Amino acid sequence: MKQGKKKERKSSSGSEGTKASEPSKKLKCLVTGACGFSGSHMVDLLIEKGYEVVATDRENTPRRWLNPYANFIPSDLLDKSSLEKVVKNCDIIFHPAAIFSYSAPLEDLIKVNVVGTKNLLDVAVANGVKRIVIWSTAGVYDVSKLKDGAIDENGPIGPSNNYEYSKLKQEELAMEYHIAGKIEVVILRPAPIYGPRNLYGFANIVFSLAQLPAAIVPIIDNKSVSVHVKDVCGSALFLSQKEEAKGEIFNVVDDSDYTYTDINILIAKMLGKPAVKIPVRANPKRISKLLTLVAKISSFSQKNFPLIFELPLISILKYLEEDTARYTAYSYRFSNKKLKSFGYKLIYPDLKDGLPETIQWYREYGYIK
Repeated sequence: MKQGKKKERKSSSGSEGTKASEPSKKLKCLVTGACGFSGSHMVDLLIEKGYEVVATDRENTPRRWLNPYANFIPSDLLDKSSLEKVVKNCDIIFHPAAIFSYSAPLEDLIKVNVVGTKNLLDVAVANGVKRIVIWSTAGVYDVSKLKDGAIDENGPIGPSNNYEYSKLKQEELAMEYHIAGKIEVVILRPAPIYGPRNLYGFANIVFSLAQLPAAIVPIIDNKSVSVHVKDVCGSALFLSQKEEAKGEIFNVVDDSDYTYTDINILIAKMLGKPAVKIPVRANPKRISKLLTLVAKISSFSQKNFPLIFELPLISILKYLEEDTARYTAYSYRFSNKKLKSFGYKLIYPDLKDGLPETIQWYREYGYIK
């Protein structure tokens, strides 16, 4: 896999769900993590809708996806003085910036995702910012307790890894500020996000299948979930303008209803690969344990024998991490009824609606052949 050098063309980010979000006056918005996956799409949407945008990220972060019409000012979540420069005179903050890694040490995750958010909140409060929209994760729920139906925003809490734990602590911190009346807070709990510019998480499934001659998939009945990045950003903007959304938490997930097997076959077919189901119904927990063991061996091997990962087929193992391997053990089903009840309409209701353009983007920019 190589990184494409082609300059990306800007495309429309509009949606049904953001029609009500046109600013009556030109509001000034700050987007953190503006050079990253979700952040860059958020910047695009705000600029398209006529908002004044301050885009911020670390000084050394590549700006390949940054909208040229954004006012970029570098900052660091761990440096309050740098945050003062970007928060000044802003009306709303959109905060997707975080360490998103299932392998990062807990100490690093807490430092950036929790302490960094506290620094941002402190500076926002001092500067009179009205509202902040925070990207959390649907991973904060304890899906092992799901029996029937889908988990809503009042579902059981129980993060399964360090990343999810750090996002839960981020949520709790932000809500303390809201309850104290310091700043209005809206929290998003997205499902795994896919779409153009996604290079981690959901993308790893695409990258690994793209390197195989065919997808040979066991039958796993557990369900998975997804949401397109434009629906995450669209709902963020939509909710930022809803008075009744303050202090609320929202699952952000599409209407897809696919098993892990279905998703792998769907991706394989869109990649033009043969997809073969192994005619054995696999025990999800056993598959999860096996994949976790393989991920541990892969992690050790990458550190000690990196050259073997240049070999075909072996190279796909680098996309497997212990914490992601564990996900197959349970079904993930989250309700989006609350988000819809507020009036948001999904741009991409089904994974199959947004996957073709995503795979085309990977091809166009050289990430897959």
